[in-house]
Amino acid sequence: MKRLRILFYAPLFLLGGCLTSAPPVPRDHYYRVLIPAPARSEIPMLHGVLAVSPLDSDGLLRERPLLYSASGHSYEMQQHDYHYWIDPPPRMLQIQLIDYLRQSGIAASVVTPDLRVKADYELSGRIKRLERLLGGGPPRVVAELELALVESASKRLILVRSYDAEVRSDDESVTASISALNVALSRIFERFLIDAGWSTTADATPLPD
Repeated sequence: MKRLRILFYAPLFLLGGCLTSAPPVPRDHYYRVLIPAPARSEIPMLHGVLAVSPLDSDGLLRERPLLYSASGHSYEMQQHDYHYWIDPPPRMLQIQLIDYLRQSGIAASVVTPDLRVKADYELSGRIKRLERLLGGGPPRVVAELELALVESASKRLILVRSYDAEVRSDDESVTASISALNVALSRIFERFLIDAGWSTTADATPLPD
């Protein structure tokens, strides 16, 4: 009988040992971009209301897992496990762009289309790249956005341009990449703001019907 008890309990002890030796499951981590506020202009460039739409994107850029390339080649992307944006990038960057433009004083009001107010100007765009490059040199990040500014009533295309920025990370950690992406996106937003200021004083191009 004693031998039978040993045979019965032995697998349970072995199973318990396997469970206690298993590595802990990694925790999920969530990130947001935080763009520093620009210098505020006391005279708005745009007289009226500016509506900023969620940015368009394709494929993996619509999803929350962070993208990276272990080889450092932008044509080979992978999704991180356990590392996610707090919102899908199109929504996340829309919010950051709205906050940035409000603080800049570019227009009397900067809103989302969800408010359903009549907008005098519309800003739309597309995310082309938002990624970590970990191989082929120092760790770095790349961001690329296409932004278009339109006067609503006349459908005049005031500005459309692609902006990109590549910034080196302090190391290969995800947190270092997030800090570098903040810098890259800040440079893109700043360049757009400068271009918008020049374009509003120049002739604009009408959009096709």
